[in-house]
Amino acid sequence: MKLAQKEIGEDLELDMSPMIDMVFLLLIFFIVASQIIDEKPQVDVPTAAYGKVPEDTTGRLMISVTKDEKYFIGSDPEPKTIEQITLRIEQEINADPKLRVLIRSDGETKYKVNEKITVACAEVGAQDLIYSVFEE
Repeated sequence: MKLAQKEIGEDLELDMSPMIDMVFLLLIFFIVASQIIDEKPQVDVPTAAYGKVPEDTTGRLMISVTKDEKYFIGSDPEPKTIEQITLRIEQEINADPKLRVLIRSDGETKYKVNEKITVACAEVGAQDLIYSVFEE
């Protein structure tokens, strides 16, 4: 049995439209994903044996404390003083009396530094505070 041979002049065509569609979808995905990424100050959050990770941290005012005693609010890369933090918490609590605060503190931060944040929250009336930890 003899198979028919293709003619030499016959070209195969490759449909590029599905490949172009995939490239555009990937491009859109990475553009959207890059907007979602939230840059936070680098903090080594400690682990705790009895720590419980909250299920919902959305809507919380995040305060980060580094081991060299610098304070940050949210994703703002500029360090703040404790007075600036107190004013910001007061503004937020006036806008929302049920303000919830998440404190991300480095594991090597001294207690007296964390106490300043707790006192600042207490002075302006913020009552719902949690410290961020990882479960062991």
